[in-house]
Amino acid sequence: MVSRDDRVLHILKILNKHPRISVKRLIELTGESVSTMRRDLIVLEQSGKVKRTFGMVSLLENTNIEFASPFRYRTHVEEKKVICRLLARRIIKDNQALFIDPSTTTAYLPNYLSERQNVKVITDNLQFAIAANQMTNILTGGSLRPNSNSLLGNHTIQDIAMFRPQLAIVSCSTLDNTGAYIADMDQADVKIAMMKSARESILVADHTKFQSVNSDYIRLASFPAWSKIVTDRAPKDQFLKHMAALGVKVIYPGSK
Repeated sequence: MVSRDDRVLHILKILNKHPRISVKRLIELTGESVSTMRRDLIVLEQSGKVKRTFGMVSLLENTNIEFASPFRYRTHVEEKKVICRLLARRIIKDNQALFIDPSTTTAYLPNYLSERQNVKVITDNLQFAIAANQMTNILTGGSLRPNSNSLLGNHTIQDIAMFRPQLAIVSCSTLDNTGAYIADMDQADVKIAMMKSARESILVADHTKFQSVNSDYIRLASFPAWSKIVTDRAPKDQFLKHMAALGVKVIYPGSK
């Protein structure tokens, strides 16, 4: 049976090609029943992804929305794996301690850490902790928000403050020449606390998150808060030159 997340992904892929389409045509393209399509479109509408009017569905601009973790985990998977390979090969060293933030990108990281020795991770990321059950993990306290796969809140922040690891590996929803952004305040609080407590912060972001306009509304930090940015492909030359001037190294496949 196809899961709701997979069905919703399929609908969004169609809408990316056809930003305005009839419900009837969506049903034809997906093979869903009328009742299932109605339920899936309600999920998308409540999440701020689409607008329904008179039998039509329109894709809304993807800003200021933090979509559910199970959904985000299944999007841009290959890009996330590229980033995790780069982290394991070029950033993370033996005998390090590090924060891993509540990110679906870093949830793929345990698969690439088999050659690293004595790496200790402090995280509120349940997907990462489950995937890394052969490693030494410290899971923070906090409250589990539905569909977030992460622990959040005051207890999480208090636990983070107990540690001073070498690295904080942090993701964002969007970034531009000035800084990185997110659309969820609780997630932002955790990421900012990790950056404050760690000796060095690394930003991870696939190429779809680079925005010159329509960034999310919560600023995590301004550059050069992160010493390095790890991404899956080379950003534009203007961005690379700007980061170089700020002393921020951008790491991507083929970079030096």
